[in-house]
Amino acid sequence: MSVGTGPTFTDEQAAAADAKASFGDLRPRLETLVARYPERRAAMLPVLWEVQTARGWLTPTSIREIADYLGTPQAHVEGVITFYTMFKDVPVGQDVVMVCKTLSCRLRGAQEVIDALEDRYGIELGGTTSDGRYTIDEAECLGLCDMAPCMLVVDGARHGNLTPESAVQALEGGR
Repeated sequence: MSVGTGPTFTDEQAAAADAKASFGDLRPRLETLVARYPERRAAMLPVLWEVQTARGWLTPTSIREIADYLGTPQAHVEGVITFYTMFKDVPVGQDVVMVCKTLSCRLRGAQEVIDALEDRYGIELGGTTSDGRYTIDEAECLGLCDMAPCMLVVDGARHGNLTPESAVQALEGGR
């Protein structure tokens, strides 16, 4: 069962993600992150990001491990995951493509960009391509208003001043 209201996952998918990196193996990197903060739970965002990066998404086991590690209730961890669009509690594609949905991007054509990506890859917003390559999703704001409409591929590639054609080309033409 998923924390959010989106797609679900199988126990096998969760086990496979957890097997990518044990929490014990992640612990040295997490300790480095936690050391930067005045208290453990203040490191929640970077810890979530580190675990998600290692496992591909935040499984139920990941959520429990993070809550225990940071000494915070599991419900608090779940609340953070569902609040921030960059955290995924279901399996996602190899590349997560976030299209900004805020006003400046909407006014300059973000919906047309989303429509073009959905048409090209045969998925709806929030979906993943059948080959597991892309998950197309919305983001509340990418901080690139001067480049509206824009999208971010979660590996860090930013694309702005998009048209429907240039959005598809940005993914197919490489980053």
